[in-house]
This record gives sequence, C-alpha cells and structure tokens, in this order.
Amino acid sequence: MKKIILTFAAAFVLVGCQSKITGTLEVDGAPFAARQCRSGEAFGFYGIELTDTASRRLRIYPNADGTCAVALFKGDAATGDAIKRCGSLTMEKQSSRINSIHNVRGTAQLACEAGSHKITGNVEFENCH
Repeated sequence: MKKIILTFAAAFVLVGCQSKITGTLEVDGAPFAARQCRSGEAFGFYGIELTDTASRRLRIYPNADGTCAVALFKGDAATGDAIKRCGSLTMEKQSSRINSIHNVRGTAQLACEAGSHKITGNVEFENCH
C-alpha cells in the first residue's frame, strides 16, 4: 500500500509541475509554436527561453528601462541574433524548484523588427524550469 501511495505522489508532482504555454507568436512571418519553456536561470540569465517545434529558441529578458530584449537562436546554434527592444516582459519566480532552478511564470508582449527579423505576439507561461 505504501508503494502505491508514493508512486501516486511522485506522479502528482510530475504532472503538477508541467509547463504551460499559451498565446500566439510569429517570427519572421512564420508561426512560432512554442512547445517548451525554460527559466533563464538554467542558462545563467534572468528571463525565459521558449523552444518551438522547428527547434528555434527565443530568449526573452528584461532591459533596465522596462522594455524587454530577445535573442533568436536557430537549431542548436551557440549564438543568436539579438534585438535590443521588443516589447514587455512580466515574470516572477514561483515557489517550486527543480534541481535548484525556480519555476517561473509571466507574460510577454512582443512587437519588434530589426535586421532581417520581425517578432510579434503575446505569450503567457507558467511552471517553466
């Protein structure tokens, strides 16, 4: 009986901590269908990283003036294309942690164009670790 209860509790923790991403983003005229979100804390910055179904990564992080910046990475590229001002980001740490990384939740409203990139849309996220 104890084993069943522990298994159920472990399953509840895993299901309860799944990330949730809603909203619509468009990058360079194509939908950015976010399938995963990670706290920037896992990569050494304060912000969020979204990964889409085409393995593009979009890092969103705050600027000191209240706006946010983004960096777009293609595939597993080590460096991305940065856009200094791209809208707004509100984000907060949640009380839950996984491997010492706080889960985060928040919203980003993006609208920017620089170089060959145009990024627009809104996204809400939670339980990103």
